[in-house]
Amino acid sequence: MSDVKNRFNPDWLTGVFTTIIAFISVAALIYAHLQLKEAHEESQVQHLLSLQQQYEQEPMVTYRKLYATKRLAGVEDPPERYRMLDFFETVALLVKRGYLRDSEVWETFGNEIFPLYADTRDQIEQERKADPAEYSNLISLVSRLEAIESEQKGTLAKPSKEDIVDYWKDEAAIGVGTPTAHHKAKAQNPVGVPKHP
Repeated sequence: MSDVKNRFNPDWLTGVFTTIIAFISVAALIYAHLQLKEAHEESQVQHLLSLQQQYEQEPMVTYRKLYATKRLAGVEDPPERYRMLDFFETVALLVKRGYLRDSEVWETFGNEIFPLYADTRDQIEQERKADPAEYSNLISLVSRLEAIESEQKGTLAKPSKEDIVDYWKDEAAIGVGTPTAHHKAKAQNPVGVPKHP
């Protein structure tokens, strides 16, 4: 009988219910954390899709097309370059702030960032002599994207001049709503494997 009295002792009941409340609270916190994480991931996807749509619509399509056409015509520093670099500087800032992930940007924009950066690297370095903060987010992002490209055994991070010209030819032919083409740098021919004509 004394065991039954001990079980229904107010102190014992308080301890049991406090433990139950603690477990429920921990479970609620874990659930809230998972919900917030899921909402953050969904938000990242929405940011990425919005940026991709912006890149494939006006006025970016016009900037891309004009820049490519001018570069193919031999113009060294077309003004549209700044619009394109500013767009990717914004993308890089969103990555820095946690709104996007490096891997997502690599998947979505790596094919565009690598040739643009390779084509404009010298001008960016010159501008950074006067203002070291100029395109600092983009430069940081590019180095991380190059690491991802290397991990994936890709060849886009170091495009040749021919790769850049091919890229600009493709860019000069784009129109509004044209899906972003995915360019692959030409792979080296392995030793002993015959080249196909």
